[in-house]
This record gives sequence, C-alpha cells and structure tokens, in this order.
Amino acid sequence: MVVATADGVSFESIGLGLKSHNIPVLPPTKDNTLELADRDGAIDFGSTYGPRTFNLECIVMADDSTIDYHNRVAQVAALFNIRKGDIVFTFSDRPGKRYRGRYAGTMDITKIIFDGELMIPITMAENPFPESEEKILETTITISPEVFFVSSDGDEKSEPVITLTNIGSNSIRNFKLTNEYFLN
Repeated sequence: MVVATADGVSFESIGLGLKSHNIPVLPPTKDNTLELADRDGAIDFGSTYGPRTFNLECIVMADDSTIDYHNRVAQVAALFNIRKGDIVFTFSDRPGKRYRGRYAGTMDITKIIFDGELMIPITMAENPFPESEEKILETTITISPEVFFVSSDGDEKSEPVITLTNIGSNSIRNFKLTNEYFLN
C-alpha cells in the first residue's frame, strides 16, 4: 500500500489504508470561447485549467465490527471535515510533492465484516497543481552590485518567495531587487 498523510496525519494511524489514488496527469482545461450570431466558429480567448479532482480508494481497518469500526469511521470523518478548509496530502509514491485540496462529494462506505471500503473524492480548487519542496539557496552578498540566479525545477511557472535578512548592525540603503522571468 501507498503510505499517505492528510494534514500531517498518517492514514495508517487512524486505521485507513490507501489502496490507490488516481491523480490525473493534468487538471481539466476550460476553453474560453464566444460564439457570435451570423459568424462561423467561435472567438477563442484561450484556455485555463479548471480544478483538479481525484479519488482516494481506501479501506477502513478495524479490530472489531462495532465500537472500533465506528471509532475509525468517526476519525476518517473528522480528518476530512470540509470545515477545516484545504488540507495537504502527501503520498509515498510521489516524494517531495504536496497536494492541497479538500473532500468534495459524497463518501459512501461499504462495510465488510470488520472493515469498510470507501472512495474519498478530493478537489484541488484554488491551485490545481502540486507543491514541491523548495530548493533553498542561501547567499551572502558581500559586494555590490552582485547578480545571482535562482532556478526552480517545477512543472508550472510560479513567483518565487524571496526573504532578505540583514545579519549586520548597519542599515541597508539604496537596495534594488529585480525579478525577471527568462523565457525559453
């Protein structure tokens, strides 16, 4: 089984086993077109990505068919409660990637003696792309002006987060930061 976590809680710790996850390669596209009367075709305003949805096929594993089973189901319900907002998912077969989404839909469970099978639908609405661990490059600038480059190996362009820390006692004056994207 794939080892998975939701909000830092391992599925295994609440008796939940992940049988499979079917995360699509890309989110679905949304075509932005407009059809006009008395005109063939449509005006194409380009495409964007829509929310990415995927299912977590799971099994609830309990020690008995009554109290422990219902306690496990309650833990699953608490973990995926939408009132918490988006939660972060990690999967052992996708190291270094974090998927931020929420439970969306219905979570029917089929009880089989001590265990239960369920499908948990997840929607990545606000950002349909996984996040990854950042490459941290610490640079101490000792001469001015100095130019250095920060690269990212991600799949999608994103703005970098740059944190500047003054480790000296002097004030920094006339500081200029230029952020440019290089096009390939």
